[in-house]
Amino acid sequence: MSDESDRRLGGLLGILGAVLIALEAIVDLVRGVVYLAIGRGAFGLGAFSEALILIVFAVLVAVFAVLGSRRRESRATVAGAVLIVLVVVGWLGLGVASGLLALLGLLLVLVAGVVFLVAGR
Repeated sequence: MSDESDRRLGGLLGILGAVLIALEAIVDLVRGVVYLAIGRGAFGLGAFSEALILIVFAVLVAVFAVLGSRRRESRATVAGAVLIVLVVVGWLGLGVASGLLALLGLLLVLVAGVVFLVAGR
């Protein structure tokens, strides 16, 4: 594959990972509303804070996936490194209990980061 198609594939994987992370944030927001509705305020606030963190991660991943898919190879290399760092921070910060969609999204982002590193060689 050419470098341009590699960068395009990495961008698509990164955007798909960001969408999955954002879907997990929406699930957490709904779970927080349900917890608040049944009177469990602490659990509701915890779900809201996790949703906020997931939204921030999704926006950061989307920004760097788009930046990595642009024309220059140096951008792809830097975006790949940043995406891999974001995945490591996400796994350490959120843990494995954040939800299946978020973990699948972070896995796709990891693959996108590796693709960007290969494309920028």
